[in-house]
Amino acid sequence: MEQPPGVGSRILGAIKWAETAICGVGLIITTVLIFAQVINRYVLHFEIMILNDLALYTFVFFMLLAAAYTTWNEGHVAVDMFREWLVKGRPVAAAVYRVALLFLSIATLCLLLPIAYAFMRRAIAYPEYGTLVQWFNTSWLQMLVFWSLLLVLLHLLVIARRDVGALIQIVRAGSRKEER
Repeated sequence: MEQPPGVGSRILGAIKWAETAICGVGLIITTVLIFAQVINRYVLHFEIMILNDLALYTFVFFMLLAAAYTTWNEGHVAVDMFREWLVKGRPVAAAVYRVALLFLSIATLCLLLPIAYAFMRRAIAYPEYGTLVQWFNTSWLQMLVFWSLLLVLLHLLVIARRDVGALIQIVRAGSRKEER
């Protein structure tokens, strides 16, 4: 997706670049950890529980960031086959569908954000520690949920701005054709 011109495009570009880099590195790290875990368990017959926890935590961390990344790239968030069937050959209906789906997603996120914020505040006030590694604070997972939802909301707002503009242009173009 191209970034909108004007205010904040450099910041949005930096956020997108950071998400891409972090998710790419995360995919590699998670794959290596899972591979090491499988080798330890099934080849060496020696399970390392800390490795299991570390693989789980890195997977959760990078999957939550991947939600923001896929939202920005508009992947894995729409049921494309249903949309194609519903609005096939009708550009105005397709644009209205996209905008309606975006606003539904934004409304849902706005309902979830206060809950995630409360969890984040609780995680800051009352840290929780891992069972195997007693010093490892697992509260960051609850904090990450809030921040990843906030990134998803930011991306949805940018996409909504673009799609509402496209809808207005499509409607104007259609009304000009009717006037002729």
